[in-house]
Amino acid sequence: MDCRDAQFYLRLRHPGRDEFEPEVSAALDRHVAGCPACAAADRALGGFDKAVATAMRAVPVPDGLRDRLFADAAARRGVLLRRKTYRLAAAAASVLVVAGLFLGWYSASRPQPDTDALVMAGDELVNPLGGQKTVDQFLKSERLPALPEKFDPTLLVHTGTARVQGRDVPVLVYRTATGWAKVYAFRSTSFDTKTVRDAQQSHCTARAYPVRDGVAYVVVFTGIDLNPFLLGGGPIAMQT
Repeated sequence: MDCRDAQFYLRLRHPGRDEFEPEVSAALDRHVAGCPACAAADRALGGFDKAVATAMRAVPVPDGLRDRLFADAAARRGVLLRRKTYRLAAAAASVLVVAGLFLGWYSASRPQPDTDALVMAGDELVNPLGGQKTVDQFLKSERLPALPEKFDPTLLVHTGTARVQGRDVPVLVYRTATGWAKVYAFRSTSFDTKTVRDAQQSHCTARAYPVRDGVAYVVVFTGIDLNPFLLGGGPIAMQT
């Protein structure tokens, strides 16, 4: 880890709330231990957090405030519980009325369970085409060309937009048990796509693809190898 990455992670780290991956935290600690400049920055940031915490604890609490807060919360909770009870009672009464009106009809013509439909619905949950259909529908709705790589549709966890430099950019997110890949679609009408280039940091890589149909795809992924996110090339998808 270099100083630029260390300074970035130090600004995000707070005492008692380290949300980094273990390898990131370990690399950061090693760098700080051997870099006087980053160690000084770490102490300065930690001193600021401690000063804020000390100032917050020094604020006097009025006498009886705790009891008043509990009493007010209990009163509000009682009102909400009564309202909820009234709504549930009304809903139950409505259900009983409807059930009474249509009991005869349901008794005369009860639907049979369609096991074939159940099997088809269950098959869609494990069939890769389910994820590919989602990808195809998203690309169609955003009027985007085909993706630049054959990503494994079973690893798809999100489609939507991300805010990049003040503009909404279509994005697809794929995740494995060990990392993630985000596929951004930059339109030439909003960005200068001729200047898009590859980039790499200590833990992430950005791979830019040539402009096609007015769209430049950029894939940002963990590590340096994109194969784990492609068909037939990666580990089992993370359970989400």
